[in-house]
Order: sequence, then C-alpha cells, then structure tokens
Amino acid sequence: MKTSSWLKVLAFSCALLPATAGFGASLQHGPGFERPGLGGPGHHRGNGEVRAYVEQNVLPVVRQQRQKLETQLAAADQAQLATYRTQLKALREQGKALRETLKPAAGATPGQRPALTDAQRQQLQQLHEQRRTIMQGVGQLATKYAAQINQLKTEVQPQREKWATDIKALVQKQLTPEQQQNLAQHQAHGGPRGHHGRGGHGPKQNFFGATRFLLLDPNASAPATAVEASRPAAMYPNPASSAQRLDYEIKKDGNVKVELLNEQGKTLRTVFDGKQDKGSHSLDVNLADLNRGTYYYKITSKGSSETRRFVKE
Repeated sequence: MKTSSWLKVLAFSCALLPATAGFGASLQHGPGFERPGLGGPGHHRGNGEVRAYVEQNVLPVVRQQRQKLETQLAAADQAQLATYRTQLKALREQGKALRETLKPAAGATPGQRPALTDAQRQQLQQLHEQRRTIMQGVGQLATKYAAQINQLKTEVQPQREKWATDIKALVQKQLTPEQQQNLAQHQAHGGPRGHHGRGGHGPKQNFFGATRFLLLDPNASAPATAVEASRPAAMYPNPASSAQRLDYEIKKDGNVKVELLNEQGKTLRTVFDGKQDKGSHSLDVNLADLNRGTYYYKITSKGSSETRRFVKE
C-alpha cells in the first residue's frame, strides 16, 4: 500500500471530528488547535496547557456568543444546521470505523499498514464527497449570516486579544532552546505566517471561523473535559502586591510541584515541591521581591499540568 493512501485515511478521519461536537471535540481531535507547530515533547505539553486555557477561558465566551446568534437565525436555518450536525456525526463514526479496519494486524512488522481494498477506497471517496457537500451548505449559511457573526466577534475583541497574548505565552514558554532558536531564525528571515496562528507557530486562534461557529450547537452541554476544568486555580488578590494566596485542586494523590514563572515562562523559583493528597490546597506566596509585571503559577501534579496568570502591582 502506498503511504499517501494511508495518510489520506488518517487525515480524513481526523477532519470529520471537529465539526460534529463543537469546539470541545475539535480541541481533542480537530486540526488547528492541537497540532504542534514545531514538534517535540515540550511543545506537546504546551498544547495541553493551551487546551485547558481554551476550555476555561475561551469556550464559555464563544458559546455565549453562539447562543446570541441562534436567536437571529431563521427557524428553517436552525433546522438545517441540526441536520448538518447529525450528518457530520454519522460521517465521523463511519470514518472512525474505517480507520479501525486499517490498524496493523497483531504481529505485523512495525510501520506496515494493510492495503486499502477497492471497497475501502470507494468508501473513503464517498465520505470525502459527502462531507464536502455538507460543508458547502454550511458555507452558504455562513455567508448569509456573515454580518451577524462579524458583529458578535467584534463584541469580544478585547477578550480575543487577551486570548492571543496568553496562548502565545503558553506555547512559547514550553519550547526547547532549539525550538526557540528555530523560531527566532524563522521570524528573522521573514518566514510565512503559516496556518498555526500569529507568527506561524502556535495554536490556531480563529475561534469565530464562520462555518465552525455556525456548527457549534448552542444547546449542547459543555464537554466533560470542560466540566472537569471548571475549578481552576484561584489567586487572591489579583493584581497582587507583596503577598498572594494560591488555591488549587489536586485530582490524584501524588507529587505536586508549584513553580513561579516570569512573563517569558522562565522558572523564577519553586513555591512547593512534595506529596499532597487529592483535594483542595492553599499556599501563601511571598511576592515582595518581584517587580511589577505579569507572572504565572505552574502547578504540575500526577497526570495534569495547569498554568495560571497573575499581575504584580
């Protein structure tokens, strides 16, 4: 089997995912939000923190704006969008089933993939065509409501600017020195902006893309991942002066490390490093030695990592 055929199957299976369950699914499976710009394990950790940031800060605002749009849609268009969501969900399941049939057999040589049968090629082509037809329909509706979508996007322009700044910081602070050097060289030579957002490196930030925004179901409940992340670490006061109280939640017993980072993501000091039980915890942090500016707490525990931003006055 040719490698290109296998890649087409994987790419298409992933492409089916984001449009069905809204932004929550796209964060986990869809293109743009989680795709690494530079690669490497550090960058994957950064994207995990970005995902948590988006779930906690971005998605509630996007859902709120999408609910506003729903009241402006014609009843027939609301029904059509519901049909599109159902159809895309069905395509996603078919794509998932097709991908399962292409898993290497037990004992197969690593890297070898089974060849596509004629029936599988035909099914793949049909899935492509069906999805393309659906997205063309969504695109027509997006054009119809372009003015309303742009207005809703404009209403949250300050938040969008803050998201861009925060996400860029979260991504860049996880880059290895080699990745930082590559990024600096890329920017110095006027490299293309790319499809990963500002600067060409980092998660795509087009949270109000017309077709994706329309397909977001305003009546759907928040994804489970967002519910689990609904209790982020809290800092009092924020902005802070000479001292601050950090409250955070640990989901599993084990080692916990709390670090204080500067605006560039460099660790200034470790606030706590030791074992803690599952549950709520608090730390009193002395900030008297810090200059005015933006800082972060990074809380790393068993199986999770959280970064929270604060300002020192």
